Amino acid sequence: MLSIPSTHPDLEDFINIKKDLTKVTKANISVMFYDDFLNAVKNNKEYELKFTVEDTGEVISKVINAKNLFYKFAKSNWDNAEPGALYWDRIKNYNLLSEDMEFEFVGVNP
Repeated sequence: MLSIPSTHPDLEDFINIKKDLTKVTKANISVMFYDDFLNAVKNNKEYELKFTVEDTGEVISKVINAKNLFYKFAKSNWDNAEPGALYWDRIKNYNLLSEDMEFEFVGVNP
């Protein structure tokens, strides 16, 4: 499974990637939705997508309307059954190992 956080500047491109069936094959894709993004969707707010390049410290960011981008996600899911949704804050906070402070999820089964 390939996943991207709802904070990443390439989120819209990721949502649309499976519309071209030659680009990504034999893989499920999902968006890791965080509560702050979903709250911005609910309240029809702008949201900053941001990524820091570890090697250079460069920060790549852009501001989007969260509700509009979520609509594109939902439409793609309806039309193509992808990407899926991972409610990441729920996954992190409500799991069998949530009380182990040394454990951190990096992915899940589809």
